[in-house]
Amino acid sequence: MKLPDGRTLFVEVPGRWTVEDRGGEIAFLPEGVRFLDRIRALAMKLDRAPSPGYVTALREALGLTQAEIGERIGVDKMTVSRWERGTLRPSDESLAALERLRKASIQKGIVIPG
Repeated sequence: MKLPDGRTLFVEVPGRWTVEDRGGEIAFLPEGVRFLDRIRALAMKLDRAPSPGYVTALREALGLTQAEIGERIGVDKMTVSRWERGTLRPSDESLAALERLRKASIQKGIVIPG
């Protein structure tokens, strides 16, 4: 998978998360797409306002509920919910807190459930 910063990330995806389409190309099932989204969220540096899907994918990759991630970065769970629905964008302070949480989690090692 190609990341926005130009890096290429290679990930092994379980075969049960793929199918072959009519043209013989590999297509990902919803489970595979969610897995790749989580990996992408962990690999991408948060240097600009993230998309709602990115916030959700990052939270899920970290294995946290909206309340848990909100508590760790100092916002209410409803704020996290609004970020994930796209009705509110994280402030610069919240972005910095999310990036610190992402980095710390990667350093500890993360197992993304399948």
